[in-house]
Amino acid sequence: MHMHSLKAFAVAAAVAALATVAVVGTASAAAAPVSVLTYGAPGPGGPNVAPGQVLTGNLQPGTKATFLTAPGGGVGTFCSVSNIGVQVLANPTAPGVAVSKLAALGFGGCVSTIPGSTVLSVTENNLPNNNVLFNDSAGFPVQFVPAGAPVQLTIVESVPGAVLNCVWQPVGSIYQGNYANPGNRLIVLNQKIQLMSGPPGPCGGTLQFMSFTYQPVVDSSVPGSPPVFVN
Repeated sequence: MHMHSLKAFAVAAAVAALATVAVVGTASAAAAPVSVLTYGAPGPGGPNVAPGQVLTGNLQPGTKATFLTAPGGGVGTFCSVSNIGVQVLANPTAPGVAVSKLAALGFGGCVSTIPGSTVLSVTENNLPNNNVLFNDSAGFPVQFVPAGAPVQLTIVESVPGAVLNCVWQPVGSIYQGNYANPGNRLIVLNQKIQLMSGPPGPCGGTLQFMSFTYQPVVDSSVPGSPPVFVN
């Protein structure tokens, strides 16, 4: 074989080898399992959220977090600021349930429409003792599940002649919500909370309905804080 032919053969072989590597690499990438949570895009279009990463969200613009005496009513506490933060503990291959730990849940800018009551503060207890579960079954349910003591909300109110601590806890100790990929929203709607301590009248009864929507929920551990999807 002439030297020119040998060179041509070598080049052709190298090109073929590179093509094979490219095909194998593409096939491997396509075969990578999709986890319950991805960021940037749903399904295989976005990377999997890694354990240890932190997901955060603020109130959907134009909405408020509410604690009302009746679903959709006008009596209760309205908060113009709220945020959530969770740290992912496990993000298995879909279908399944991703587990995270509740790291932050805050409320601010709160006002009361209960006659004679002024909200001084809203605080949360037992946050580290609760997990947040993202389930990719129908409706993408989200649960705030106690790993120790359930989350309690203390609404401190000023009424004529007294300051009251109204302590609330979800009925059944578990907060129920849903996730929606359009808008990357975590939604809790009319979650029943029960009064654990405090006078029912000034606190607004023994049962209230809590609602809030965080949008967008993002992966704050990744540059640019891309939105999070449930698959």
